[in-house]
Amino acid sequence: MRSYRYLFILLLLFSCSEPSVEKAKELTFEYMDLPIDQKLKKAMDEDYLANLGLTEKEIDYVQEYYSNRSYSPKWINDSTLTDLGKRTKWLYKKSLQIGIPENRMRNVAHFNYIQEEISITVNAAYVLSDLRDGFMDYETKKYKEAAPIPVDTLDLMTQFDLATDLRMQYIKFGPADTTYEVLAKGLMWFYDRYPVDTNTFAVESIKYDSSGWMAKTHEALHSKGYLSDTVSETDSLGIVEALKVFQSHNGLKPDGVVGKFTSRCLNESSKRKLLRIALAMDKNRSERTYPEKYIRINIPEYRLRFYADDTLRRTHNLVVGKSETPTPELEAKLSKLVVYPYWRVPYSISSKEILPILKWNVGHLAKNNYRVYKDTTEIDPYIVNWKSIRQNAFPYRIIQDPGPKNSLGILKFDFYNPHSVYFHDTPAKALFGVDVRAYSHGCMRTQDPVDLAKEILFYDSISPRKVNVMRPDSLDSLLNVGEHYEIKLVDRVPIYVDYVTVVREGLDMVVYHDVYGRDEEYIKVMTENKPE
Repeated sequence: MRSYRYLFILLLLFSCSEPSVEKAKELTFEYMDLPIDQKLKKAMDEDYLANLGLTEKEIDYVQEYYSNRSYSPKWINDSTLTDLGKRTKWLYKKSLQIGIPENRMRNVAHFNYIQEEISITVNAAYVLSDLRDGFMDYETKKYKEAAPIPVDTLDLMTQFDLATDLRMQYIKFGPADTTYEVLAKGLMWFYDRYPVDTNTFAVESIKYDSSGWMAKTHEALHSKGYLSDTVSETDSLGIVEALKVFQSHNGLKPDGVVGKFTSRCLNESSKRKLLRIALAMDKNRSERTYPEKYIRINIPEYRLRFYADDTLRRTHNLVVGKSETPTPELEAKLSKLVVYPYWRVPYSISSKEILPILKWNVGHLAKNNYRVYKDTTEIDPYIVNWKSIRQNAFPYRIIQDPGPKNSLGILKFDFYNPHSVYFHDTPAKALFGVDVRAYSHGCMRTQDPVDLAKEILFYDSISPRKVNVMRPDSLDSLLNVGEHYEIKLVDRVPIYVDYVTVVREGLDMVVYHDVYGRDEEYIKVMTENKPE
């Protein structure tokens, strides 16, 4: 095939003067007096397409696509972009508003309308594929290899109605899922309503009597679009009302107080928040297929949901691990319910938290129903010289007896997993009223655990595989007895512990605080890496 590489060289050589440029242009087919289909056919030359930056696979794709169309253009007319072409080009330049990171777009050279036609076609093939199948590989935490949609489906998928918002029509290429639709619409609403600033701030957790709190908060809220120019730095009422709206959008208690987590959310740029919404949408595209009965826990939402017969049966608030001892993401199967459980205190807690107390107060053990063991032998704690024991050489096991003071409460939901975590009751009920509930050592404390256990037992007692003789009302009897007892489930319940910071609540989208910062590694990919 004929090479067009020399034409680009000519353009560069003659770029110093207008007549030379015009003369060079005359040598290129884009500026010849030819029908548009003949120009596109000439543009299918391999060297020409390679000079635009297309890979071999993309060259084959483009050649097949336009051959199937008899070289009729999709996005241009005889001399310029059509309305569809202009709107699609604009949309792809700001692709984040439909949930595709901007660095995911192919950087195809386009110096004239013929090249713009090709550029839009290549990007459309990738965008539609990403919207359908997702762009992130969650095992490697890298981008998936870009793969265009089949050539013969491109025209069918791009039959748009230009009388309506083009972005709304892109939603249909994602999962047929209510959550995905709410997130997609929420992203577009946020994109249109608030400026896409990349500013970060240094708002600190402050009180009303602290100097400077209004100025710092005003600066952040104004940059994010929550305050108009008419609200001054001294208008405390206006700032507080705007802050409450901001808090509600971020899953925080709308109290108008700049606490630790409100300050962290204020310090996040709007661009990063949009990227987290796009990431949540992509996780939804990669969503697993769920069984008829399962438990799903979302860490940043501090929420547990129990589903049976494909229907949400119960929702429970959780307390999850603090940032130093985060709750892991995992998949497991709930195998038993433990009434009045023993707590086998983890070594890290025994050595780091209990040992320092014992150095000056051995009575702490009896007060909290702890027993001390050396291997399998119980030890009298009063004969131990606790002050001589070093933290990194703690030789004992500590077990807490069942009872009201037990740290696991009166119920434990047990399932094997390599992290040795589980969810359970707790005597510390007050934390369920806090908006950001990250306080545990990694396990998940569950609000109203008896109600959850009864619901699980009910569906276990009607299991099609084997009926559990232990009925929900049997749990009340066991709790009244007050002794340790294990209830094995005949039909183990799948458990999924996930980490998704942007969720649907009814028909609204809520962007929760990235409590463990786990979105950050994905955001780096979505902002720094370039598609190959």
